[in-house]
Amino acid sequence: MVQTMLSAINAFWTRLRARFWASLVFDVLLIAAAFYAVHAWQTRDLPIDRPAPATVLPLLDGGAAQSATRAGEAGIVYFFAPWCRVCRASIDNLDDLVADGRIAWATTVALDYADAAEVRTFIERTGVTLPVLLGDAGTAAEWSIRGFPTYYVIDAEGRIHSRSVGYSTWVGMWFRAWRAGL
Repeated sequence: MVQTMLSAINAFWTRLRARFWASLVFDVLLIAAAFYAVHAWQTRDLPIDRPAPATVLPLLDGGAAQSATRAGEAGIVYFFAPWCRVCRASIDNLDDLVADGRIAWATTVALDYADAAEVRTFIERTGVTLPVLLGDAGTAAEWSIRGFPTYYVIDAEGRIHSRSVGYSTWVGMWFRAWRAGL
């Protein structure tokens, strides 16, 4: 019985691999399923479809405290750590989206840093022009941050529309924001 089933699976696999397009479609679907599974696992505890926390934090440049979200307009709240290499690679994508006018606003929130000088060095190296807020462990808990980078797309009503953890391309960020009606 088991031998018959294994033989049938082996025959199916051999036929599938003999057909280029069927094999390619299978491989693409398998890779997409793996990416979706990883995304679902990473975001399993992150809030969605509820009001964004009303977070007000000090600015890195010393200006008056500022809200992480903006009322009446959709945008992105991006959490990073200055030691995070993935953050360094992806934060420019967010900066470019705002500079190109593709999204109304974005706020970056620094977490898990030793001091403001470490955050300032990170911002200078990346050339980010977005507002940088200085968060703390309470901020991380309030937004359920457990990995970096994490970002939330906030809709015009101030609700969390989508969220993601890890590297995201310019297209990935833009697509999530577009779905939120930006």
